Amino acid sequence: MMAAVYVLYLAVSLLVTVLLGRTLHRHGRCLVISCLNGDVQAADAVNNLLLAGFYLVNIAFVALVLKSDIDVDTCRQCVDLLSTKLGIVMLTLGVLHFVNLIVLGFIKSRDF
Repeated sequence: MMAAVYVLYLAVSLLVTVLLGRTLHRHGRCLVISCLNGDVQAADAVNNLLLAGFYLVNIAFVALVLKSDIDVDTCRQCVDLLSTKLGIVMLTLGVLHFVNLIVLGFIKSRDF
């Protein structure tokens, strides 16, 4: 049963990471362009680098959180373990998103 929990956790975590990364990349482009004073070429480069970093950090975090010392024997334990692990991953995604927004706001206010 533990193998099924691992597979389900990886599938959901990676799906959320990829979908969120693509959404942030697509909709964040205008914000990055604005922060870089209309320099579209630089903004696209920064936006692509942010996406690559987002994927690297989150996929690494998903892999690090994968291991569990808790034995799963029932469906309830499975749901408990999955909800805890997925909650940690989603909370981390949210924190990283806000850190990116803070950094972009700092860049905009400094007029680099």
